Amino acid sequence: AQPLPDLIVIDGGKGQLHCAIDALHKIGLEVPCISLAKENEEIYSPDSTHPVLLSRNSPALKVIQYIRDEAHRFGLAYNRNLRRIKTNHKNISSPNLIKT
Repeated sequence: AQPLPDLIVIDGGKGQLHCAIDALHKIGLEVPCISLAKENEEIYSPDSTHPVLLSRNSPALKVIQYIRDEAHRFGLAYNRNLRRIKTNHKNISSPNLIKT
């Protein structure tokens, strides 16, 4: 079995954080989670009712933003690749492309 992550960073606010935690609990996983809300870069924790606001030039905030941005980049690249594969497959198998 793969080791669990030390922390899961959720892109979104308090609602997304709680949905992610509920989903983890449903599959029997206990992994610490935080979320980063984009508009004001607020950091939510399940242990707090108020978000943490770090200075815009805080090294900790920069690390969390980098993690979020890399996850976005990876997800977009993955989805583009899937669409490309599906489009290529559809074009290859299309009967209109076969000329007699």
